[in-house]
Amino acid sequence: MATGGMDEASNMKVVLKHYVSGSLQETDMHLTAGTIKLKVPKDSNSIILKNLYLSCDPYMIFKMMKLERQLTDPYVLGSVKVVRD
Repeated sequence: MATGGMDEASNMKVVLKHYVSGSLQETDMHLTAGTIKLKVPKDSNSIILKNLYLSCDPYMIFKMMKLERQLTDPYVLGSVKVVRD
């Protein structure tokens, strides 16, 4: 759904409020509205995808916990990871 022209679209983000201890609850996250630029840089191999559903893989729970030792870095609270080429 475009807003203010074809170069931006409205979107919703699921943001982790705090690190999880135990099983993940809906109250551990909040939904935030925002916009995203639809323009892909020229000569880029990037694409823009639209997610219809969000599913959290059980593996992700360990990234949402603040553990003493982890194999990978935990998520940074309130951040959005953007993968670019």
